[in-house]
Amino acid sequence: MKTIKTICFISPTGTLDNGAEISIYYLMKLLVFKGYKVINIAPNSGLTEYVEKFASIHVKTYMLDVCKWWWIDAPGRDFSREELVYSSQRRNIDEISEIVESEKVDLVITNTINIFQGMIAAALNKIPHFQLIHEFPENEFSYFESKIDFISDYSSKIFSVCGELNKTLKEKFVNKDIEYFIPYTEIKKFQLKDGGSHRIVCVGRLTPRKNQLELIKAYEKLNMEGIKLVFIGDWDKDYKEICDKYIKENKILGIQFLGNKKNPWKEVTDKDICVFTSSMETFGLVYIEALMNGIPVILSDNKGHNSAYEIFSFGYKYELGNLEQLTDSIRSVLINFVEEKRLAIHFIKTAESKYLLDNCYKNILNEIKQGILPVSSLYHIREVLLSSSKGLRSMNWKVKFHNFLKILLRKIKKN
Repeated sequence: MKTIKTICFISPTGTLDNGAEISIYYLMKLLVFKGYKVINIAPNSGLTEYVEKFASIHVKTYMLDVCKWWWIDAPGRDFSREELVYSSQRRNIDEISEIVESEKVDLVITNTINIFQGMIAAALNKIPHFQLIHEFPENEFSYFESKIDFISDYSSKIFSVCGELNKTLKEKFVNKDIEYFIPYTEIKKFQLKDGGSHRIVCVGRLTPRKNQLELIKAYEKLNMEGIKLVFIGDWDKDYKEICDKYIKENKILGIQFLGNKKNPWKEVTDKDICVFTSSMETFGLVYIEALMNGIPVILSDNKGHNSAYEIFSFGYKYELGNLEQLTDSIRSVLINFVEEKRLAIHFIKTAESKYLLDNCYKNILNEIKQGILPVSSLYHIREVLLSSSKGLRSMNWKVKFHNFLKILLRKIKKN
């Protein structure tokens, strides 16, 4: 049995605007606290605050120039650049392998199903690899179902988000036991400000997947005088235009879009209820945030919400797409608000006891501690596979230029 001392994470985006990056940031923080050396490898997003965030918890981050970090057939495929993508990915495998060797890494953990370079680098260095899965094999991520045999062969252990996703993947990975974890985020509890009247609040980016148009339609049917509908969060321009058009055409009054807020829960009052109508989630983190702040909640029954609801079993679920049921649930909670609020505040301690950092990642921590891990080895042909990528150094300027353009466009769009 080899004691694991140094762990390398392969991260999906090099940003902190998604659940996968945020939740595993806290796993890294926990591992450092427990005495492990942790390093992070991510695509070069150009965000110095990303590197600084990990440095603040004593995690060294390597940002690699990439043409495409994810599988070639993952979302965003561009057939005109495939040769450059393949060359870039071979070079990234080489770079990861060199980092793993120089940092004396004992375990590689890939924090998304969309990346394969980490598992290959682990096999080239004859060390174990953990695969973390946040994504359902559906819609834009349905492509990875054809790669299940490869992922299974080159992963020592596989973990997925608990609940519906874990059940789905257990059926797909017939030759591998899929363990689970609970995505964790550090939830700040706020003293909710006094509200003059009741409001329906939805926290999160306005997108087709978040399905806020369904809430707008339910609000139209609700027709309760004095009740406002408030959206807190940035938006996808095209989807915002669809929502605006519906509101204008149907002459709906009382809807506010507050935009992005650094601390969205500071905008919520003690008279508000939260409603989350997402058509798809991996896990309902925003639902948990509402529970921790003692806010009555209504949520759709998508698979991710169901996964979170299995843990907490609090709030009201409605059938996704069922406007009548959604409208009736909102009306009922508003009419019985005093009792609903009392119950929500009383549930805070229960929610806190269920959502502890160590408990969320206990299965991953146990496997790391035991250290008895099978290894898929490509070590004996390491030089054969990596020597070809060393000849790709001449293409490095193309990848660097491509990466520079991506970062520049992101900054222009942001400003």
